[in-house]
Amino acid sequence: MAGNMGKTAELRLNNHSLIVKSGEGMDYMRTVEAYLNEKIEEVKENTKAVSTLDVALLAALNITGEAIKTKETLEKVERHSRELTDFIEKRIGC
Repeated sequence: MAGNMGKTAELRLNNHSLIVKSGEGMDYMRTVEAYLNEKIEEVKENTKAVSTLDVALLAALNITGEAIKTKETLEKVERHSRELTDFIEKRIGC
């Protein structure tokens, strides 16, 4: 969580209390908390990992994979958008 690191919140992640400082609002921090807990539960349901560290690392790997796929998709959309813009500008003579 980025920003000016001004706000402090206590988050519960996998039944572990964590104090976090963030420039983001409380709603955002709760959304992140809920998402991470959801990913942790998915790992617990789909693996035999029992170590808290293993579960956390597997959840981090899953989230990182999602982030990479999202970034690749966004890059493709941006590239396609530029191509369409170029095509339209050529067609209308800009």
